[in-house]
Amino acid sequence: MRGCRAVRRRWRGWVAGTAVALVLAGCSPAPGGPTPGSESSSGIPASPSASSTASAQPEEAYGDQQLVDIATSVVQSRNLQGVVIDTRTLRSTAEMMQGPTSTSVTTPEQCAAFRLPGSGESDPRRTDTEIAFAAGTLPLGPEQSPTSTITFTVRSAPHEKLVAADFNGVDEPTPECTGFERAITVPAPGGGAPYTTTYTVQLVDPPSVGQKAYGTVQKAKGLGAADIGMAGMQVLAGTLSIDMALTLWPVNPEVTGRAMDSMAAFARDLIDEAVKNPPSSPQPNPAGARTPEELTQLLAGVQGPSATKFYVSPTEAGLITRTSGSSPLPPLTSCSYDDAKYWESLAPGATMAKGIASTEDKGIALGITAISTGTAVQPPHPFDTRTSAVADCTTIQANVFGQGALSWTSVRRLDVKLDAASSYAFSYQDAKDPGRWYVRLGARRGTDSVEVATMNWRPLGEGDIQPAVDAAATIIQQVFERAGTPR
Repeated sequence: MRGCRAVRRRWRGWVAGTAVALVLAGCSPAPGGPTPGSESSSGIPASPSASSTASAQPEEAYGDQQLVDIATSVVQSRNLQGVVIDTRTLRSTAEMMQGPTSTSVTTPEQCAAFRLPGSGESDPRRTDTEIAFAAGTLPLGPEQSPTSTITFTVRSAPHEKLVAADFNGVDEPTPECTGFERAITVPAPGGGAPYTTTYTVQLVDPPSVGQKAYGTVQKAKGLGAADIGMAGMQVLAGTLSIDMALTLWPVNPEVTGRAMDSMAAFARDLIDEAVKNPPSSPQPNPAGARTPEELTQLLAGVQGPSATKFYVSPTEAGLITRTSGSSPLPPLTSCSYDDAKYWESLAPGATMAKGIASTEDKGIALGITAISTGTAVQPPHPFDTRTSAVADCTTIQANVFGQGALSWTSVRRLDVKLDAASSYAFSYQDAKDPGRWYVRLGARRGTDSVEVATMNWRPLGEGDIQPAVDAAATIIQQVFERAGTPR
């Protein structure tokens, strides 16, 4: 494994350090549950066999939404609960939160051009409207944790502009830069005293990917003997620049090598997907359907039940044109819930927007999908067919984007009153993880439909089912109310 050999080659002289901020806020440093034969004790699953680097590189610059589509296709093809965040939301948040930026001092100074992930250095780039970007997370296995989840940002601009912005000064690292230190000072919220974290950094030769790439391993100094760090990788491929990070625990050559292999494999998939889908003229909105922007606004205004404040973050919006890398289930007469087959029946005459609604403490987290169909979608409405396929079922064979084929057991119909032409509501358990509950509700009114489901990473206890159902039903009704008279 080239990545591991490269890490071992540069490991000599590593300066012992300590914990870095975790990739996922609020998570403690614990590895994902290993599966024999597929993961190491580090929680990083073995990456799929990496094909040789494709010679083709993206040649044209992509826009924000095109990058979101490319990243979404790759993330969903893994059939894991990855997330690509709506770039408009990230840009809007970055604009609102502009203030004093972080500063850094690198020793030796000639190593300052090398970027570090997860240290606040990427945030200011989100306000640069001349370079498109998309960002998200990719879990490497079903057990999600900071040590098994890649965070990434993919950027696009004309090649020379991208080189100047992201790879200026990193062509031939000098021997002094194989190991260096960086002190990053971050302003405190509310005008408090700024705080500084110093990282020891080791440059790592990554597996072959793209036109240019380098890897880093960083550890924060001064926190005792905690053996936790972060691997980063920067990749340049034509008009794409890819920034990735993965928390390491423990920090050693084997774990680092596996992290580099996983990130390189993901970068290759992004590059290949971009090459297969060059920028093209925007497709017209389906006649009679709401625009993706309109659907996003409907979701953004939702507040949930009055007694519980929900925060809604749009994650994706666009035309429904394909099944995003997921194959439909074999034909079934009943008791099937198949996202791929459903979207096939909607394309190309519908639009969609997705979001995540959660309480402040994340005790309830719900995924929302709003769909608007145009005149090209003919009766019977695909949503009604989807609803009838799960009626009166006690078990359901499912195919869910981002999760793959599933078997749902202990399915219970929920008595929920929704002002809609057709609807469904049920709770269930995953056959592979019995004892934990999930809920799914959906409703159609006119040409608009809304579906709400428990996020896979936030299952429910028996006593949590009704509050989640109440929240999901309220969200659906609020979207319909904001939409106005049915079309």
